Amino acid sequence: MVPLPDRFLPRALISVLRRLGHGLTAAWAAVSLTFFSLRLAGGDPLAGLLAQGLVSPAQMEALRRSLGFDLPIGEQYIRFLAGVLRGDLGRSLYTARPVSEIVREQIPSSLALGSVALAIGILLGFALGIGGGWAKHRWVARFSESLAVLSLSLPVAFTGILALWMVGNLAGRGGASAGLAGGGLLVPALVLGFASSGAVARVLGAGLRENLTAPFLLAARAHGLGRGPRLLWHALRPSLAAAISLVSLEAAFLFGGTVITETVFARPGLGRLLVGSILQGDYAVAQGVVVFASLLYTLTQVAGDLAAHWVDPRWAGPS
Repeated sequence: MVPLPDRFLPRALISVLRRLGHGLTAAWAAVSLTFFSLRLAGGDPLAGLLAQGLVSPAQMEALRRSLGFDLPIGEQYIRFLAGVLRGDLGRSLYTARPVSEIVREQIPSSLALGSVALAIGILLGFALGIGGGWAKHRWVARFSESLAVLSLSLPVAFTGILALWMVGNLAGRGGASAGLAGGGLLVPALVLGFASSGAVARVLGAGLRENLTAPFLLAARAHGLGRGPRLLWHALRPSLAAAISLVSLEAAFLFGGTVITETVFARPGLGRLLVGSILQGDYAVAQGVVVFASLLYTLTQVAGDLAAHWVDPRWAGPS
């Protein structure tokens, strides 16, 4: 086990508390923006129920009063925040099921896709970053850097459709593409992992190139540390903190639901649920997804901040 520096815990605690405060503020802002945007721009959420013949005009007015939609928007907002603090996200307008239950059903699918995609992104990002900043052969460095730039440049929608086309043509349109559209995991995870790898590769590659000429590494090589795994670790470690912070951002994005990928590959998940609920006018479900995604973003940022401080060698030194 790596020993913790003497000053790690108090500094890390202050940093985590600061990050937690910022994260909760961002979560509140995201939830509030969603609440007001849906109500100010989305029209009457109950009109869809009436248009589809699901309720009569009298039932719609009774439902409006029971849900508090007849109250001033400020009072609706206070009631909504009070419910969130109690853990009550309300009920779906269309199914009358608890929003927390609907969101919970979609979490495993998004977490499975996000976990595999994050693992692929980290492994590929480290490989491309080391290849771009450490490789002896210039063509290897250029190839790694080109892939990293390509990862950052290509939209996920384009790479997703391209992946579907390639799978359909290489393995046969009948079985492979149908199975993929039915909820396959590997190909959409590869698409997302490739999209996430570019930023990690650029951070690590730039850090490696800078650290290779740093005084501490030149001194290590002067003392006989050859160009091997030990030297690579010494050159890589100062850049890990920035890479971990970046990975935590990617994790929050992936775990919170990936709208485009879940739509292209017809996978269930939080992102697809969010889009469907907004288009349908189901305010409660849309707000519930945003609440969960915001809290998940805060937790991943706190965890990433703590891990970044742990691997940062500067924390072992005096303040």
